[in-house]
Amino acid sequence: MRACRWLLIVPASAAVFYGVIAAAIATHYLVEQHLCPPGDLTSGICDNRTMGLALKVILHAYAALSGIVVSVVSATVAPSHKEPALWAALALLFLATGYFGYAGNAWSLFLAVLVGGALGAAAIHRFLRRRTPDNTLPPGQP
Repeated sequence: MRACRWLLIVPASAAVFYGVIAAAIATHYLVEQHLCPPGDLTSGICDNRTMGLALKVILHAYAALSGIVVSVVSATVAPSHKEPALWAALALLFLATGYFGYAGNAWSLFLAVLVGGALGAAAIHRFLRRRTPDNTLPPGQP
């Protein structure tokens, strides 16, 4: 069972990453189609400046969320050595999104993933290093 969990870290992280991307695309589409003023909707694309800014905020929020979710999943799926598994998964995420940012000229989305992943990793690191009320580490932690 432990070997299966180790083998599932990358596919599980990739699945949630692409799941968040799919949710971002769906949210972008729904917001653009239903909240854009009818006069500014041309061939299915919203030309409204305010809505364009809102759509960019949505995409960047989802990009940051993808970094957080990959952090949580990698640390949760790993059977032991959770912090090294977390950092390795984040390194792979940053390499993949760096490539996407370069190929698609979407550097601001890459930075959003970077910030989200760093915040998620910091929160998980703090959670894994929490202490019990008598100031000792919980059982099973080094």
